[in-house]
Order: sequence, then C-alpha cells, then structure tokens
Amino acid sequence: MCAAARDRKPGFDSEFTGEILKIKLRGEIDHHSAVAVRTAIDDMIKQKRPIKLVIDMSAIELMDSSGLGLIMGRYALMKELGGQTVVLDPSPRVEKIMSLAGLERIVRVEYTKQTVENKESRGHAERIASATMSTNTAQSNHKKKGSIK
Repeated sequence: MCAAARDRKPGFDSEFTGEILKIKLRGEIDHHSAVAVRTAIDDMIKQKRPIKLVIDMSAIELMDSSGLGLIMGRYALMKELGGQTVVLDPSPRVEKIMSLAGLERIVRVEYTKQTVENKESRGHAERIASATMSTNTAQSNHKKKGSIK
C-alpha cells in the first residue's frame, strides 16, 4: 500500500505509508488510557506488518510508567516481527521520564528539525534568564557587602 492511509482513534492518530506505521499519541498516557491504546496499536501492527513503527510523542501532556510500558511493549513486538521502533519528538517531561528509565539506550529517539530548533531557542532563553538571574544575584550580594560597616 503506497498511498498514505490515515485513521483517528481515541488517544492517537495513525498513518500507514509504504511500510512505515506512524502513531501520534496525544493527551495523557496513564494506566487508564494505555490498555486501549496498546491493544489498538498492536492490532494495527499485526495487520499491516510495518518494517518501522514511529511513535510520535510530541502531543503527550502527561505520561507515567504505563507510557514506558506502552513504548517497550511495541518495541518488543516490532523486534519480534523483524522491524524497528522509533520514538519521535518526546516533550521535555516525557524525555526526562524516558531518560530516568534508561529507555533511550534501548529505543531510538529522533527529533524533527522544528523540535531541535525549539529546544535550541528554549535553551538559549533559559541560558539568558539564568545569566541575568546570576548577574542580579551577584550585584545584590555586592551591594549588601558594600553597605555593611
């Protein structure tokens, strides 16, 4: 199937193009939502037999350990079928959870150009804010020291 096939399900959107199944998760992934999402994705994987599964995490607002299980389970299924799994554009919160769990050592994580640019802009703004805060604190401390007699 060369043409892109799109489908919208609760908790995620899917797109199957060629041999790539792209799942865009949205909202929250917790123990309540993970079961239905996991089952639906597994059914799609078994039916379409993609060589690559892309799990887009850019629209995830909140994720607990159920989200880690969701990713790892799809990774295991794809590996069993001879395919690969990629996590795309995890938000900073999701990225931190994945990092703490060591997930990025197992599952490949990729970022779109836009996400990289946003991260760089955010990082630049944070560095400026931090430098300003440090300068203000240093000036404040200097004034305090100078006023003590």
